[in-house]
Amino acid sequence: MFPCPARLGKPVTMQKLSFDFFDDSGQPRDSRILMFYSFETEERLARSGILHYHVGERRFVGPRHDRELTEAALAFLARSGRIPPGSV
Repeated sequence: MFPCPARLGKPVTMQKLSFDFFDDSGQPRDSRILMFYSFETEERLARSGILHYHVGERRFVGPRHDRELTEAALAFLARSGRIPPGSV
């Protein structure tokens, strides 16, 4: 997982950003969504991690992540039909 850009004082530019679901997590799919993300930085460093979305609370839980990453993740969840389009 990458350090939070807010802590570093400079934003991280994400290239080749992709998401996938971790559906075998044992979490109930109707209330929680675990998903992988990966991207490359401008320096071509690979970064990846897991995001945990709580459906009932309509928010990501756990460590704070970059706004660009969470906005892209919400758009992916809506496109995939895992959250209603109005949730974004």
